[in-house]
This record gives sequence, C-alpha cells and structure tokens, in this order.
Amino acid sequence: MAAAMSVGLLTERSARFIAEDPQAVIRAAQELQALVWEIMRARFEEESADTTAIA
Repeated sequence: MAAAMSVGLLTERSARFIAEDPQAVIRAAQELQALVWEIMRARFEEESADTTAIA
C-alpha cells in the first residue's frame, strides 16, 4: 500500500477503508468488473449489428 500511496494511486483515506473492510473493496471491484463486462458486451453487440446492417 505504501508504494501505491507514494505514486498517488491510493489516498490515506482509501488505504484506511481497505484495511478496515477488505472484503467490501473486493466486492466493489467485482461489481465494477461485472459492469465493465456488460458495457463491453453491449458495445460488441452494437458493433455487430452495425456491421450486419452495412453488409
């Protein structure tokens, strides 16, 4: 954590939160990952539909 804080990737407040409830941080990261996958899937479907419409 010290290295991440030293380069500005992690604030002291964030580090305290992670230390207090690491499982909550992991759950939030998993939820964010699921959201990113959903966005990527929607974009892929949209691009596929555009390609099909052009052909």
